[in-house]
Amino acid sequence: MKVFHRAQDLQRYLSNLRTNNRSVGFVPTMGALHQGHLSLVELSRLKNQVTVVSIFVNPTQFNDAADLEKYPRTPGKDIELLDTVGCEVVFLPTVEEVYPNGLDQKIQALDFGQLEKVMEGAMRPGHFAGVAHVVERLLDLTRPDRLYMGQKDYQQVAIIRSMIAQREIDVKLVVGPTVREVDGLAMSSRNVRLNENLRDRAAELSRVLSDAKSAILAGGLPPEVAARSSDLLAALPGFKVEYFEVFDGDSLQPVSEAKAESIVIALAVWVGDVRLIDNVIVR
Repeated sequence: MKVFHRAQDLQRYLSNLRTNNRSVGFVPTMGALHQGHLSLVELSRLKNQVTVVSIFVNPTQFNDAADLEKYPRTPGKDIELLDTVGCEVVFLPTVEEVYPNGLDQKIQALDFGQLEKVMEGAMRPGHFAGVAHVVERLLDLTRPDRLYMGQKDYQQVAIIRSMIAQREIDVKLVVGPTVREVDGLAMSSRNVRLNENLRDRAAELSRVLSDAKSAILAGGLPPEVAARSSDLLAALPGFKVEYFEVFDGDSLQPVSEAKAESIVIALAVWVGDVRLIDNVIVR
């Protein structure tokens, strides 16, 4: 496995591979890796001769300096995990390497419309501008054939899909399914910050999502299901609900009828002082 810290070294290495027509898959991460990340590496290795994983805690997507400071950083362990699944290349850049002085902040010219005005976008102003900017920058540096992202960040995937279309970037976006713990909790780098009691109760997030999905498939009205589900979570000790939304899977706008063609349910809940997100595709 090759580990690169400088973009020019990475680009030189990948350029040599491309001369031999070797396809490149790319998995952008912020480190503190878990099986969810590793599943994306495994997906990439099925279709590509080379898989590149970046580990970069991107400061521009945090609107809370404390959250940035608390974000877990475990590069040594991450590299060991990537080696176990056969990852060929790891990119560990500094902030200065990703955002050199004078870099054009062209991402500001993109228009995500309503995609960034709901859920995460409403709660975290500027978050998706930062996400789109860093992914575009990393794509510029790696120029992969395929980009791999996880369903758990459903809205983020929608934003990146829009960015790729607007920029006309020649890359195929592949979305991997959410990987869960045995009790159903979606795997997240933030889970390690939960104390034992809250960790046990955090599994209620996926249970309530699953029950909401069943209710909608049985004909329940999405707004009523969402309100009831939100109340159930808010009643749990240590839980604070930011949103519980039922929406169209393409436009991300609320749906009011259970018969809508595309339905996704997503939530963001504070469990103690840890903010967790999750979603489930209904149809």
